[in-house]
Amino acid sequence: MKPKKVTCLLAILPFLVSCSRIFAVPGTSTPTQTTPATATAPPTDSPTAAPTQLPVTTVPSATIPDVTATPLPATETPQPTLPPVTEPWQIPEAILILIPGPGSRLISPIRVSGMADPTFEQALAVRLVLDDGNELSVVPAQIAAEPGERGPFEAEVPFTIGEERQAFIQVFATSARDGGITHLAAVGVSIAPSGPENIVAVEPHPERIVILEPAQGASISGGMVHVEGFGLASFEQNLVIEVYDEMGNLTGRQAVTVQSPEMGQPGPFSADVPYNIQTAGAGRVVVRDPSPAFDGDVHLSSVEVRPEP
Repeated sequence: MKPKKVTCLLAILPFLVSCSRIFAVPGTSTPTQTTPATATAPPTDSPTAAPTQLPVTTVPSATIPDVTATPLPATETPQPTLPPVTEPWQIPEAILILIPGPGSRLISPIRVSGMADPTFEQALAVRLVLDDGNELSVVPAQIAAEPGERGPFEAEVPFTIGEERQAFIQVFATSARDGGITHLAAVGVSIAPSGPENIVAVEPHPERIVILEPAQGASISGGMVHVEGFGLASFEQNLVIEVYDEMGNLTGRQAVTVQSPEMGQPGPFSADVPYNIQTAGAGRVVVRDPSPAFDGDVHLSSVEVRPEP
């Protein structure tokens, strides 16, 4: 063998040895270095730490008591309380003169007292008029009550006269709007310059003239107003109905007869009264009882209205 070939064989010999190890024939025991496997311990029955259990609290179930339906006692539905119905002849006199009464004999000064419904600023006027219509004296009076309340009044009326005469004491209220009389009451008396007095007392009595229609504050229109009420007339059962405008001017008048079974007894009255105005505004319907003995009124009642053409 030539030296060159030997040298080549020696050079590839390690490579051949390595290949023989890689491509070993199966079954040939070729020792290899392997990493020893870690032995896994089989499961044992060693105790495992159990999770901590919270104490179980037993919640009692809600006990629903037996409810027996108890019927409510039968009750009546409360009805609204209505104010008592006041008949016209039961309404108190708006201005009640208690002293002096009719037929009293008086000397100066005259003490006048009574009860009155509320008026504008609780003011009244007391007037002494002779039987011929001449005014002897007029003085103011005040209702001794809170505004809007009924109360007592009292006044002293001085006068001077030369001989005994028949006269009327009038107590009245006036309107703040036009100064017209809104209510008036009167008593007939005798007045004298001197001598003994004879003061007659008066028992409370109902309103002499009650206006039922029109109502307070009502509007009237068409040149005609229906007026009805309950009243007492001094002479032949006759009363007078009048309509006034905002300025206090008379715009309509008509007489009416009280329908009572006997003369001198109170009863109902009714009339349609024509009036004439050009512009709508405040106004007043008046019912008065003129005196047959002097040029004046024994009684007067009124209601505020709104007349329209």
